Amino acid sequence: MIELEYTALSELRGPLAVVSGVTGVGWDESATIRLSSGETRHGLVLEVDRDLALVQVLEGTSGMSRNGTRVTFAGSPLRVPVGPGWLGRVCDGRGAPLDGGPPVFGTSTAPASGFPLNPTWRVPPAEPVLTGVSVIDLLTTLVRGQKIALFSAAGLPHLELAAQIAAQSHAGGEPFSIVFAPPSTSAAAGSADGPDRSPCFPC
Repeated sequence: MIELEYTALSELRGPLAVVSGVTGVGWDESATIRLSSGETRHGLVLEVDRDLALVQVLEGTSGMSRNGTRVTFAGSPLRVPVGPGWLGRVCDGRGAPLDGGPPVFGTSTAPASGFPLNPTWRVPPAEPVLTGVSVIDLLTTLVRGQKIALFSAAGLPHLELAAQIAAQSHAGGEPFSIVFAPPSTSAAAGSADGPDRSPCFPC
């Protein structure tokens, strides 16, 4: 497969870059962005309109220039390996380890954004997960396969609450895993400048 590099960036704004002159590029396609400094960043196609592709730069566009930046599209969505090797690991949204451990390999891969789900095929959630936090268990009872989002202001103990839920939760003796998925590392760590969005985690 011949990789085409595009160098015509018509706009950079926030985390978004507009690449012009593209052909054969589709929605949700992954992209590799090489800066003139040699740094490599990654992106996802959010929208395509004729020869324009709107790309979300996952690491942000800070320090990027419209000149000297090269963009290559993968021809497919971002995929990550799947399997039990992820248990106990910490990674970023691209599946790259953040805990200092080795890369995680799996026998198969899956799109990072997940597969489209036909709602008529979904089995209704029926297995309660007891967290040991009475206000959650009584007012917003969790079930396996459900997500919960925790929102708080900077400085409040939302991470301690998330850790408490992970340590205490049980589902009638059945084994299950909890996946923490913060919007960003900096948001999960807390900021003195504004609101803090804590992890959400499916059980």
